[in-house]
Amino acid sequence: MKKQKLAFEYALRSNSENIIWALISTESGLHKWIADMVESDGDSFTFTWGDPDHEHETRRATIEELVKNSHIRLRWDDDEDEEAYWEIRMVKSDLTNDYLLEITDFALAEDVESLRDIWDQNYEELHRNTGL
Repeated sequence: MKKQKLAFEYALRSNSENIIWALISTESGLHKWIADMVESDGDSFTFTWGDPDHEHETRRATIEELVKNSHIRLRWDDDEDEEAYWEIRMVKSDLTNDYLLEITDFALAEDVESLRDIWDQNYEELHRNTGL
């Protein structure tokens, strides 16, 4: 079944290009808001949620596109929909001069709300851990 493309936007309280880029493109940055553990291996990341020694989920994503200080596009290695990806893009607001995160992701119709909740929780975690 084909997934639908979704877009989410979150305002940040920072105009620092380097800080935002590190949060969306490095394992230490992604660890602060996407997963409990993130490991980088060249052109891929392994994300772990939960306790690695007990109950947990692990997924691997390959970088499909990376443009420094702009965006990172990843694809889950186990995703059967070959058109699906997830992308985090940093965009500077003309109004506030701060950055926005524009998230693109894909979900089946019945999973749209839960995916929206996941990205909202990720954003809350980012704000809690960084103050942005």
